[in-house]
Amino acid sequence: MNLNFRQIPVFAFPNSLKFYLGTKSSYTQVLTLYSPYDFPIKYKVHCHTSAWDKYIVPNPEGTIPPQSSVDLVITHKQAVPSNCNIMDKFKIVIQDTVTDQIIGKKTIESILLAEEKDSRYNNEDFEFQSSHDSSNKSVQGSQVIRNVHHIDRSSGNSVMSSLIIVVCAVVLFLPTEPEITKSSSLPSYLHVSHKIQLLAALLLGVFLCILVRS
Repeated sequence: MNLNFRQIPVFAFPNSLKFYLGTKSSYTQVLTLYSPYDFPIKYKVHCHTSAWDKYIVPNPEGTIPPQSSVDLVITHKQAVPSNCNIMDKFKIVIQDTVTDQIIGKKTIESILLAEEKDSRYNNEDFEFQSSHDSSNKSVQGSQVIRNVHHIDRSSGNSVMSSLIIVVCAVVLFLPTEPEITKSSSLPSYLHVSHKIQLLAALLLGVFLCILVRS
């Protein structure tokens, strides 16, 4: 296979490695090398001698089959405060399997940080706060709606009570049936019995109490 020794892209994920002091689960990271090509390629992992002593890479060189990938397990073995915030660099070199000619390079940065900022918890806090705010707004909205409905019902009840009070008062001022024989300017159908007037008086008292309380 003739590649003319042209440089080809190196595909690696992640683009950087972050280790966190005190979080032992972060001391081991996986760097994956991908090959989308239809031919095998060699890879080698290089690092400065001083930085190389900090890490363990079981398979620093090997071959990636066509359209395949290789996982590099990188362990930080000197996670101490004096190594925090120091940027180390791994250089990934890929070579032609026949000529060993370098055909691609990529640099992966590595750093040990003093503490881990767990974005997962931050997101949960944000979601909880958003949910809490939304719940408060929903409760407040529901309360406002209930208050409006209560006001509407109260207004409607007040109008209805006032109307009944007026009707009862008018009934009380109408002449009774025994007065039909007396001279009256009102027609006979506007004369009411004592029972109706008693009922009107009772309703008048009840609705006056309701109107005063509201």
